[in-house]
Amino acid sequence: MAKFFALGLVATAFWFGCIGGDVPNRKVIKVLVLNFDPVIEAEGNKRLHEVFNWHDPKWLAKEYISDLAECSGGFAHYQIVEWQDLDAFPVKVDGFVYDDETYLRCWRERKGWHEPDGVDYRKLVDEFKLVERVNRGEIDEVWLFGGPYFGYWESHMVGPTAYWCNSMPLIDKRFKRNFVIMGFNYERGVGEMLENFGHRVESIMTKVYGRWDYKVPLERMNTWERFTLYDKLAPGNAGCGNVHFAPNSERDYDWGNKRYVWSNCDDWLNYPKMKGIKRLVNCDEWGGGDIRAHHKWWLKHLPKAEGVAPDGKLANWWKYVLTL
Repeated sequence: MAKFFALGLVATAFWFGCIGGDVPNRKVIKVLVLNFDPVIEAEGNKRLHEVFNWHDPKWLAKEYISDLAECSGGFAHYQIVEWQDLDAFPVKVDGFVYDDETYLRCWRERKGWHEPDGVDYRKLVDEFKLVERVNRGEIDEVWLFGGPYFGYWESHMVGPTAYWCNSMPLIDKRFKRNFVIMGFNYERGVGEMLENFGHRVESIMTKVYGRWDYKVPLERMNTWERFTLYDKLAPGNAGCGNVHFAPNSERDYDWGNKRYVWSNCDDWLNYPKMKGIKRLVNCDEWGGGDIRAHHKWWLKHLPKAEGVAPDGKLANWWKYVLTL
């Protein structure tokens, strides 16, 4: 039975880099991956992701790194400096830990899951000596892989001045800087990983601009609000939408809508030197409803120019998202 941080830990020096040549002023992000993927003895000693034919976490990581490098124009240069395969289930906030039999029964019966579901992030911080490793500059970010109901936040900011990053922050004054722990589910795909990252973008850019309020009159909206506009809110004035709403979406996750709307999405590729260009667009632009395609399209439109924009913010928003 797998226990928390049980025997069977495999720690390896590991490296995934972005594809392509040197990119000026690229951001190198050193990642520690903690893959909670217990060995299930009753299923022939297969890892949990193999038992249910879920995605290989290493493949997911490789594709995710490649997508973010592509979307950022090569700026996001993720390097996995250590990968730990853990024969374990993570500890919940109340101390509960699944064993193999209980977890498999809950999944197969689709019921009986433990509440509270959330993982104990403070225990993770201490058990894996994250304070020391982050403060020494060994790692910049942590990725958790696991199965359904492992209790991860999609993104979780930790540090001395941590703030909302699609979850309540974990304030810890022992750290010299803030960093993000990403939570990924190997039952799901790369598109869902990009969705986690997209919500991280939304949280951080809201912090940068101090507001994300669609009730503000159009002429008083800040740059972030204008970027995320969609037609349902501002007919004829859609920008690039947000993670859940494409420019023409009429409801959450409506990425396959064939309706044409006017959008200035192309013009955001010129930011901050926008030209006032609009054109009619529909879901053919972002993959016809495919989650990964939409999220890549949206992330590619995030401003990534050099220098400072007229609003006083950096013209490369990726610097805010990746440098905390």
